[in-house]
Amino acid sequence: MSFLSRRHPQPDPVGRPSSPSNATPIAEAVAREHLRIEGQVMRMRSRPTNRQPALAVTISDETGSATAVWTGRRELGGVTLGRRMAIEGVAVRVGDRLEFTNPAYTLLP
Repeated sequence: MSFLSRRHPQPDPVGRPSSPSNATPIAEAVAREHLRIEGQVMRMRSRPTNRQPALAVTISDETGSATAVWTGRRELGGVTLGRRMAIEGVAVRVGDRLEFTNPAYTLLP
């Protein structure tokens, strides 16, 4: 399932991980468009929906915060509070916050 896969940055020829610069600041993100955001994990909680487990992770950058929800999951390997990660997918507006459902993610150094 590609939408749940972890994507790791590919190292450059010198061996350092590359840092994609195509991330959109959260405050400038537009709902219902494919986008990539990067930030730090600020909150993780279990949020069951329709008797199915779901993990909600809130990430923040300098401009704002967004929530990603993975249905059918109670945890994601390597995702912990304070960890930097990138989320890629299509978000919807829920109240005043962006919310992604089952986005692709990349753990950042």
